[in-house]
Amino acid sequence: MRIKSLLLGTIAGAALAVPAFAADMAYPVKAAPIAYVPVFTWTGLYIGGNVGYGWGEGSAPWNNYLAYYYSGWDSAAASGGSDPSGWSGGVQIGYNFQLENNVVLGAEADFNFGAMEDTLNYTAIDIGDPTLQEFGSIDTKIEAFGTVRARLGYAMDRFLPYITGGLAWGNVKVSESWTSYADGTIDGFGGASRSETLWGWTLGGGIEYAVTDNWTVKAEYLYADLGDINWDGAANTKIDMTMQTIKAGVNYKF
Repeated sequence: MRIKSLLLGTIAGAALAVPAFAADMAYPVKAAPIAYVPVFTWTGLYIGGNVGYGWGEGSAPWNNYLAYYYSGWDSAAASGGSDPSGWSGGVQIGYNFQLENNVVLGAEADFNFGAMEDTLNYTAIDIGDPTLQEFGSIDTKIEAFGTVRARLGYAMDRFLPYITGGLAWGNVKVSESWTSYADGTIDGFGGASRSETLWGWTLGGGIEYAVTDNWTVKAEYLYADLGDINWDGAANTKIDMTMQTIKAGVNYKF
């Protein structure tokens, strides 16, 4: 009887020990999967907006122009010129394609409007009769401008320095007004204006940074030669217009 009890106790103890032993055994654990983080790419369509500052240079033979219309008068340009400058704002749309070697090819078109303006003021006095005087002003404005450009950049992850170039256009308006005086009394007045959309070329560069996978910010410089506007054929006066712009922009990439 005592032997039977001893055997039963041994079997029960062994049964209780098996689960504990099994719990202490080490089992191989499968590693958790590594999350794949996609590399950022500049490939895609984007749209955005920009603000900036521009300054132009309108080269014109104004002294010859005044001498032509005020022959025999003591005429002089008192101040100002035809170099419009001012703030601008606009929109852009483009597409980038990033190659495997991180070179980025793209195309962009932008449209900008603003208030770039300069004024040349002049006074003319009749040498034979100093009581005859004429005061005038010539305003030169770039009312709107834009470009259609190719872009070539190199992606450094989320940084994209690039160069760019292509076509440029600008809506240039030139207007003149004058008032004549005789013995201090208004003797007459008049004016003329001409507006023309000029086409030329542009070159520049910039840098763009992707804040998120969809939003980017950029800074850009452009130089543009818009050609010339034929202001006055009789006096053979043309205004050769160039301009430079610095812009900051934001884009949304689809």
